[in-house]
Amino acid sequence: MLSSKEIRALSREQLKGNWSKFILINLVNLLAVGVCTYLSVRRGMPYMNVVQILIQVFVTLGTYKLMLDLANGQEFRFSNFWQPKRVYIRYLIVSILLAVLIAIINVIVGVILGAIGLSMMIGNATSGSLTFLGGLTLGSIVMVVVIGLIASIINIYIQLTYQMTELIVIKNHDDIGAIDSLTYSRKIMYGYKWRLFKLCLSFIGWAILSIASLGIGLLWLSSYIYMSITNFYLELLKEREELARDLNLVDAETISTYRTFVNQLTPAEYTSSKDEEVVEPIILELGAGTSEGDESSVSDSKLTNAEGQEVDSNDDDSSKDDGENEI
Repeated sequence: MLSSKEIRALSREQLKGNWSKFILINLVNLLAVGVCTYLSVRRGMPYMNVVQILIQVFVTLGTYKLMLDLANGQEFRFSNFWQPKRVYIRYLIVSILLAVLIAIINVIVGVILGAIGLSMMIGNATSGSLTFLGGLTLGSIVMVVVIGLIASIINIYIQLTYQMTELIVIKNHDDIGAIDSLTYSRKIMYGYKWRLFKLCLSFIGWAILSIASLGIGLLWLSSYIYMSITNFYLELLKEREELARDLNLVDAETISTYRTFVNQLTPAEYTSSKDEEVVEPIILELGAGTSEGDESSVSDSKLTNAEGQEVDSNDDDSSKDDGENEI
C-alpha cells in the first residue's frame, strides 16, 4: 500500500488540469451554504438548515464520484456529478444512522465521564482543595480536559471507522443497503484506521496555510483531501482485495483498471534516483504482476543477448570467416 506521501503525490498528479473545476464546485457550495445560513439565522427560516444538509449530501457524493473517475484514469465530466435518486436516499439514511450512532455513544460516554467528574468535584470541594475560575478546583479542570480529550478520540475513531461509507454508497451497488455500507466500511477499515489518521494528519500544515490565507486556500485543500481519501480507498481495496471481493465491493476489472492507470501515471516522486530501491517494489505491487519464471526468463534473455553482442564486437573477423565457410 502506498504511503501517505505517495498518495498525496499521486493525488496532485491526478488533479493536474482539474484544480479550477473543483475550485468552482467548492465555491458554489460555499456560497450556497452561506445563503442557507443567512436565511436560517437572519430571516428566521429554520427549514433552510434541511436545505443546507441536502446541498452537502449532493456536493459530497458528486465530488467523490468525479474523484473516483480521475483515480481510475477517466476524464473529468460534469455530467457524472449527478447520481441516481436511490444513491442520494441511501446516503441520507446512512448519514442519519451514523449521526444517531455518534449521538448515542457520546451520550453514554458523557454520562459515565460526567458522573466521574462530578464525584471528583464533590470530593475536592469537601476536602477544601485549591480552587480556580469561580470555585472550580484544579482536579476538576483537569477532569474536564480529560473528558474532552476522551470524547474527541472516540469521535475521531468513529469517523475513521466509517470514513469509506460515502465511497461504498457512490459505487451504487444494488445489493448493498445503508446498514451494509456502514458494516462494510467498518470491516474494510479494520487495521487501517491509523494509516488513514496519519494521512489526514499530514494535511495540518496545508490547513494552517489555508487559514492564514483567510480561508481562500480551503478551496484547494478540500479537493486535495477528497482526492487523497479516494486514492486511499482504492489502495485499501487493492491491499485487501480478497475481503473486498467477498463483500462484493470490487471486481477484477476495477482493480486491474486502477493498477494499470497508477502504473502508467508514475509521478516523479516514484521514480527519483534516491528512492530507486523503494520504488521498485511499489511499481511491481501496482503492476498486473509478473511471475518469477517470467522474470527469470527475461533476465536470461537479456544476459544471452548481452553475451552475444560482446562476442560479435570482439570477434567480428572470426564471425565473418565462419559465415563465409558456411556459405
